[in-house]
Amino acid sequence: MLLDNPLLSQLKQQIRDNKPHVEGTVKATDKAYGFLECEKKSYFIPPQAMKKVMHGDKIKALIETVGEKEQAEPDSLLEPMLTRFIARVRFNKDNKLQLFVDHSNIKQAISANVHKNVTETLANGDWVVAELKTHPLRDDRFFFAQVTQFICHHDDPKTAWWVTLARHEQPRTAVAGLDQYPFEETTIRQDLTDIDFVTIDSESTEDMDDALAISPLMQNGAQSGWKLAVAVADPTAYIPLDSQIEIDAKQRCFTNYLPGFNIPMLPRELSDDLCSLVEGEKRPALVCFIETDLEGNVTAEPSFTLAWICSKAKLAYDAVSDYLEQQPNAWQPTNDIIKTQIDALHQFSLARIQWRQQHAILFKDRPDYNFILADNGEVSEIRADYRRIANRIVEECMIIANTCAAQFLAAHQAAGIFSTHSGFDKKFLPAASQFLLKHLANENNQTELEQRYSVENLMTLDGYCQMQHDLDQLSQAYLETRLRRYLTFAEFKTEVAPHFGLGLIAYATWTSPIRKYSDMVNHRAIKAILQQQTSQPIEENVLARLQEARKQNRLVERDIADWLYCLYLAKQVADKPIYQAQIMDITRGGLRVQLLENGAYLFVPMSFIHDKKEEIEVNSDDIALYVQGNRVYQLADLLSVRLAEVNIDTRSIIGEPVKE
Repeated sequence: MLLDNPLLSQLKQQIRDNKPHVEGTVKATDKAYGFLECEKKSYFIPPQAMKKVMHGDKIKALIETVGEKEQAEPDSLLEPMLTRFIARVRFNKDNKLQLFVDHSNIKQAISANVHKNVTETLANGDWVVAELKTHPLRDDRFFFAQVTQFICHHDDPKTAWWVTLARHEQPRTAVAGLDQYPFEETTIRQDLTDIDFVTIDSESTEDMDDALAISPLMQNGAQSGWKLAVAVADPTAYIPLDSQIEIDAKQRCFTNYLPGFNIPMLPRELSDDLCSLVEGEKRPALVCFIETDLEGNVTAEPSFTLAWICSKAKLAYDAVSDYLEQQPNAWQPTNDIIKTQIDALHQFSLARIQWRQQHAILFKDRPDYNFILADNGEVSEIRADYRRIANRIVEECMIIANTCAAQFLAAHQAAGIFSTHSGFDKKFLPAASQFLLKHLANENNQTELEQRYSVENLMTLDGYCQMQHDLDQLSQAYLETRLRRYLTFAEFKTEVAPHFGLGLIAYATWTSPIRKYSDMVNHRAIKAILQQQTSQPIEENVLARLQEARKQNRLVERDIADWLYCLYLAKQVADKPIYQAQIMDITRGGLRVQLLENGAYLFVPMSFIHDKKEEIEVNSDDIALYVQGNRVYQLADLLSVRLAEVNIDTRSIIGEPVKE
């Protein structure tokens, strides 16, 4: 009777309600206990209470005092850490299905069943997608989940790829194609197959979407400049606006380039065949003609036309670079036409590099780290590839073509998608200004630089470019790396706006329509102008989806790379190799560094640097580490690190500094 007494229940509830409540996020530890991280304070969660929650859960908790210690008692769930999640399969001794979440801080096994739509037979170690169905703080007795998707078996050589794509809900196959593709006929398409276009790509590239041709402009018997023709594949000629292919491309937004293969935005029949500018094949294209003087200045309004073109050669970056750099036993052009094109494109690109160095901003010369896979799918090598002269030729041609497209769309007030970048984030502008003055000004130039690096001047394109030119002359890695933290992200916009990162007043990409949906949109806008039609308005959700898809693709690339780095370095950890590394971040926990040889990121715990916490200070403004008042490390510093530990399950790599 006492248990059912309503007065007693009411009294218990009143006592409970009178206890202080807090909201926070659960943080698990390697032990059975945990902590509730609140805005200003952290509370201990005892082991028994941790059985009701999971790392990352956002909860409301009661605060109780036990002895002299405050501790949190979970009361209600505000937001679960898990809804949809990636897990590995394990069957216990009673053959009951359990799932282990693919998260370094979630250790507990979750009982589960399998949705009827999942038909694969599961085995220990297999990878699946699951959904959390019950939670102890939702009046359920225990955690319980349901397998909703099979990813791959435990021994699949492409596990890193399939699991990562599933995690980010990205497709792993190409868009479904058609038996036949209708072609959009137009009377204004010209026959330009006699122009000596060539493509320059990686050796293995199949989706070639741009080709180049160049000829000298003559005046009074002497060369006065160049006429560059940039031909870009025309996939929109095969894709009606109301087609499923268009809908799929609008959702994917980009071709996803992963180690070993790509997942195209369009059906492979289009990307690798009908639209690819294959050597010797007649292909529809959108062509831009650009005239410059010998210094690389654009001297006439660019013109666009729809055309048929025929590439005269498929050239490879490394082969062309070897030829131009006069490497021993280098590849040589097979005929005078190709040689003339390569030599002229080379001279043109050198002029444009010089022009951009003076009037815009050049890219920093950082390597691309590429995974070389063996036949069995394992990483056999990680190669640091720097941009060589052939890469720069294509780069300069694409940049000038995209600049011309932006000006063309703006002049015709067409509905296009512009790539923009506004430089420093507005909320960080004062800090960026103060940082520049602190590190660059002195008694001799204080007044001049106060104006040059004022917030007002840094907000302008000219002021930002001048600042970058100043940094280029100093060539100090710390300054460049530190200032990068004040920058905003690039954005897609339907209005013309500068691209501070390139130092250009306007930029609209159209040179990769096989690979980028925004370029398809701009193709249609340019074609509408050429055909004297009204361009289609750009739907509001397109820009948001482009931003989201770009972020998703970068996360996929990063996560797969982290996994492959672990697999590659795990085979070397026993030898304790030493690498040169650069510091990318400094926190109270330690250093985040990047290996210069292969691009892998390592974490160096603070305990490996100094064993007395009270003597360590991390300056978050300068991003520097001090021990006993002496600066030991700073952002962008180089150091030697020894590979100490690789954990493939958590995709973490630990290093320790080498005393020099």
